[in-house]
Amino acid sequence: MKITLQNTLWKGLGASLLGIALAGCGSNNTSDNTATTPADPTTTSTGSTSMNSTSSGATQPATGTAGATGGVAGASFTPAAATWTKIGAAKADLDKVIASKNLKTVHEAAFKVRDLVRTLPAQSSGLATDKAKTLATQVKNVDQLAGKLDESGDAGNLKETQDNQAGLSDSLDTIKDLYPSGTFK
Repeated sequence: MKITLQNTLWKGLGASLLGIALAGCGSNNTSDNTATTPADPTTTSTGSTSMNSTSSGATQPATGTAGATGGVAGASFTPAAATWTKIGAAKADLDKVIASKNLKTVHEAAFKVRDLVRTLPAQSSGLATDKAKTLATQVKNVDQLAGKLDESGDAGNLKETQDNQAGLSDSLDTIKDLYPSGTFK
């Protein structure tokens, strides 16, 4: 019994790792729009290969709930995309404030970006677990950078404000890259 259980666990682990590797290899394919049915995590493996069928009738290896682009198969990021449009507009406003050297109003623009970014995790339940963790980390980074932008703006320190602006842009780029290609236009 112990050997059979170990074999089953190792086969399941191997299949999971293969699925992750295959999902990672296909992550650059932007034309893959096929949705897979998530594997039922409550069932136990008997050593056979689990297959999911797609709408095209082909079968693919089960890869858990993560699709090839790092999100849950069939997940909709429409609310996150709408928020991302607002984030882009708020970031453009922040950039204008800094470019005009009106540093005393940086905090309003920075906090608007921060507040919008804070809503993304609730709108992104379709992200794979690792990407959701990265999103949470980047949301914290945006929080910190908004605070630093406020401080440097209030101090009238243009150079530090611009450095924090660059850091905010980097965090936003990292967040954008977490989503399937084409989600944010």
